[in-house]
Amino acid sequence: MDRPATSAAASPATDRRLPDLVTEIPGPRARAHVEYDRTWTSPSLPRAYPLVPVLGEGCAIEDIDGNRFLDFAAGIAVNSTGHGHPQVIDA
Repeated sequence: MDRPATSAAASPATDRRLPDLVTEIPGPRARAHVEYDRTWTSPSLPRAYPLVPVLGEGCAIEDIDGNRFLDFAAGIAVNSTGHGHPQVIDA
């Protein structure tokens, strides 16, 4: 994914918040996990999309394959602070 040029170099923390796709979507590990999950999960609990998140940080979410997405939903409990906000963790 092309990233816009900026006048200041991006810090590692900032760079981790940018979307970055390293596999097709869903990736191979996500597909395998979703298929395994179907074996044990009731069909009454449908998956809206084959996302297997493993990390949330600020406005970004990372899946099991290392793909990073901008988290537009952010979850009802974290939508004002993002994932893992240091002040919330310290509270």
